[in-house]
Amino acid sequence: REGGPVLKFRNYKPKAEDLKEGVLPKASAPKELDVGKAEDGGKVEVKLDVAPKKPNWDLKRDVAKKLAKLERRTQQAIVEMIKEKVAQSGDDGGASLAAAVSAK
Repeated sequence: REGGPVLKFRNYKPKAEDLKEGVLPKASAPKELDVGKAEDGGKVEVKLDVAPKKPNWDLKRDVAKKLAKLERRTQQAIVEMIKEKVAQSGDDGGASLAAAVSAK
């Protein structure tokens, strides 16, 4: 055993007497990591988010890029429609532009 590997038993209880020296003491969490206890001795509420995701979360993720592109195109189309209204109403200045935008 002098040059071989060192055996450490954390969960195994050996029956042989010569192996019992390799048994490690039970591990315990440090006091600051104990769940459910506060420093003042009171209980701390531990909130776990165990609710499953909605079944369509992956669909929303996949469609988000396409929706962003569609939103940009929609905004561009609205701008074009406003420009057409301004061009049709004539070149009366800022008052006609405000009227064309508010008519939308």
